[in-house]
Amino acid sequence: MTQENLETEFAPADRYPMEIIQKQVRQFLQYDLSCPAMQGLINTMSDLLLVLNDKRQAIFCNDMFLNIVKQSSKNNIYGKRPGELLNCIHASEKNEGCGTTRFCRKCGAVKAILNGLDGKKDIQECRIIQKDSGKAFEFRVYTSSLQTDENLCVMFISDISHEKRRRALERIFFHDILNTINSLNGCIQIISTSGPEEYDEYVDLLERLSAKIIDEINAQKELTAAENNELQVDIQEQSSLSIIHDLQKTCIAYPIAKNRWIDIDPISTDVLFKTDRLIISRVITNLIKNALEATPEKCTISIGCQSQHKEVVFWVHNPSYMPDDVQLQIFQRSFSTKGEDRGLGTYSIKLLTERYLNGRVVFNSKESTGTIFQVFFL
Repeated sequence: MTQENLETEFAPADRYPMEIIQKQVRQFLQYDLSCPAMQGLINTMSDLLLVLNDKRQAIFCNDMFLNIVKQSSKNNIYGKRPGELLNCIHASEKNEGCGTTRFCRKCGAVKAILNGLDGKKDIQECRIIQKDSGKAFEFRVYTSSLQTDENLCVMFISDISHEKRRRALERIFFHDILNTINSLNGCIQIISTSGPEEYDEYVDLLERLSAKIIDEINAQKELTAAENNELQVDIQEQSSLSIIHDLQKTCIAYPIAKNRWIDIDPISTDVLFKTDRLIISRVITNLIKNALEATPEKCTISIGCQSQHKEVVFWVHNPSYMPDDVQLQIFQRSFSTKGEDRGLGTYSIKLLTERYLNGRVVFNSKESTGTIFQVFFL
């Protein structure tokens, strides 16, 4: 017997009740899994192992999975779905649970499970942000059907978070920073053959290029410290308009701002509030950079700040529209519209805002009005 008339925006929502789950568990354990050799093999695997029924509910796991989800007994995982066990932020958004929200349409784990239950082998990648801790995990998921009397799916999960972080750092240092250093070197060579009357122009360029390198390195140091809960916060009273004006001057000098304009919204008002100026500047700078990258040449982005309902809100608006599939993944680590191993900007915005500044970040994107990101602070 299954529940009916449940709502879902992607995968089927109905589940088996616990009496059927317990029966499936007993039937599954009748196979040769109980012998010491098989148990030893399963529990020494470095990958996480889950066996799911046709409603995507867990009926078996290995010890490694129990350790990851911090459960002492397999009885605690029976009947639950992977996202619920891994504490995915979207698993509790609907009463129907993991796999049923619009965000789940882009989840590699759900797709792989559905393919496994359909008799197909599949490999997908999955990005999860945990609800309570805010930690970001990236998994590679392997699924296949399991030939028994029931329609089951076996799921192997590898944590590839460190691999993704390493590749992102390699991209930053071997691509972005190397490109800037090459520009720096080219500028030095030009200076060596230029006259004194041109020195001021090139010295200014050298300063901007070196500042960009320092900024890239500091951004990565901050992100690593933030993810490891090591980022130091210095809370002082700040002026919201002072922050906005400083960032307008800084960001208009970025190469991506060429032939684009950054306006301060005339409805902006000055608000005195307490925050860490360096961290909030990093957050808003990332928003401005993203807006500039999304904006065609000869167009304008606007930035602003004001008081709203006992909060101070900063916003960055650009005229471009984000497609729905981008909106569903925008805050996930490593997701980017700019290519593989990028996408740390919006992830770091959410991480720094929520974990260190006690704020929240929201966005709205429509074809008629463009895209606006807002960050709120008490």
